[in-house]
Amino acid sequence: MSDSILAAAEAEEADLLKALETNPTFQRLRTVRQVIALLNGSPKEEEDHKKPVRFPPRIRERLSKRDEVEHAVWSHLKDTGRRASSGELFSVIQKAGIVIGGAVPSKALASTLSTSGRFNNIRELGGYGLEEWGDGAGPSVEMKNVVDDKSATSSQITGEPDRSPFETKDQSTGSW
Repeated sequence: MSDSILAAAEAEEADLLKALETNPTFQRLRTVRQVIALLNGSPKEEEDHKKPVRFPPRIRERLSKRDEVEHAVWSHLKDTGRRASSGELFSVIQKAGIVIGGAVPSKALASTLSTSGRFNNIRELGGYGLEEWGDGAGPSVEMKNVVDDKSATSSQITGEPDRSPFETKDQSTGSW
């Protein structure tokens, strides 16, 4: 009797594993386990006989499209040296020939960028920028501010008027 129960349990286990193999989350778990085993220097015994996990084509396509989008946005931001709105970046993506699906493609792009570790979004400074810029507006904007900055006068720094309020104009000579 125990042989028939064992056989039924093994058959059920095989059916469940077969069903799990089509689950993307399970496939990612298997991949992560393989990476951990490789980094530890020795694969786990139960993983030795299993083949590497391959993502289904639709998932591979989605992952590579995300990489394409991130690369195009990163290149644009690096070239311009300033932050950009999601609308501007959506135009960049379209010009690059990358098609973004969804009911509202610009929102799909914003979601992709917001969940990426390569970018941050600071609306007050103009939108999306490279994470390496931190909370700055970008190198070209910051350099422009330095170049455009005229030397400040003491009155601009202190907020005092250019002339002392105690000086009076000499009415006879017209000088101060």
